Amino acid sequence: MTEVFWFSEQPYGHVTDDDLEKYESGRMHFPNTYFDPLKAHELYNNYHEQYAFADEIGFDGIMSNEHHSSYWCMKPSINVDAAIIAKVTKRVKIALMGNLIALNDPIKMAEELAMLDCISGGRIISGFVRGTAVESLHAGISPTENRDRFEEAHDLILKCWTTPGPFRWEGRFFQYRMVNPWVVPIQKPFPPIWFPGSGSPESVIWAASRGYPYMNLGALLDLTIQLKNLYFETAVQSGFQPTSEQFGYLMRIFVADTDEAAQEIGRNFLWTETHRNRGPIEFVDPPGYQSREALKLKMARPAAGANSVGKRMGYQELQDAYNIIVGSPDTVIKKLKHVQKELDPGYILVYGNEGPMEHAATMRSIELLGTKVIPALKDS
Repeated sequence: MTEVFWFSEQPYGHVTDDDLEKYESGRMHFPNTYFDPLKAHELYNNYHEQYAFADEIGFDGIMSNEHHSSYWCMKPSINVDAAIIAKVTKRVKIALMGNLIALNDPIKMAEELAMLDCISGGRIISGFVRGTAVESLHAGISPTENRDRFEEAHDLILKCWTTPGPFRWEGRFFQYRMVNPWVVPIQKPFPPIWFPGSGSPESVIWAASRGYPYMNLGALLDLTIQLKNLYFETAVQSGFQPTSEQFGYLMRIFVADTDEAAQEIGRNFLWTETHRNRGPIEFVDPPGYQSREALKLKMARPAAGANSVGKRMGYQELQDAYNIIVGSPDTVIKKLKHVQKELDPGYILVYGNEGPMEHAATMRSIELLGTKVIPALKDS
């Protein structure tokens, strides 16, 4: 049965295209003089109210993430957000997509995630991510080392959760004379691990070879079907039989009482999209960060969002491709059932708000999703 998760990047929706056009890049050069802490206070509390309502109304989980130097994601710490989710909700799973383990202290990550699992009563799903190329540069780490650092950090975190300390770790990137974490997770041997990605075949193969569920973050449906096939083939070669529970798909989804209202509000999904990765290519996609195979795969298809390469698609084109789904409950149910039929995802991840979408409209969308859409998906 498909599980449905709510997701918001918690955007600072007061930024406009006119603001961004004054600067060379929407991420590397756009200054925080445009950030108003009092407006952010109101936005943060709205987003947390949405979390609590999603928990009450029937979502199976809430997903969070982390980005830096990004006006569209006011979450420099995913684990702070997860702690808040744990306290404002009672039953939903909390999926962290995810901690930038290649760029941070793996032992501290292991301890914080174990702490969150204890606070939440064992509701944490731990997602590990490499982080964007921009975040590698901010951390002063060569993008060419990102993947190898990620894999070593992953191995060390798992050892922290499964091997009583003290022990010593002498790796290529991380060296610790003594590792002895005190806090361990409730879930044994450790919280479920998901691996998110947007199109890299190496990421799919890495997740499948370890039996980790793979969450595709908004690639077009046809590419996502190819990636699922690759995942299943790799999983079988690695010795386990995958099911739909190993694959999830994120879409931008908004529900209103009428198709007309949803169409109008849904245009906000394209908010400042052309500016987010605008800037010097050596910052956005430096040599060595992604393989030629991954880049070729992305270039061969139309862009589905701000973080994509290739031909940019319009609002209606994205709807036709099932990347954006907006409408009344009946319309959204029909489109999501098509996705279920074509992809059979174990998880549907609802990217549910963007930019200047009004809080009241988002709360109504959550209500309609919880009372009408989710029950219909689970009955199919």
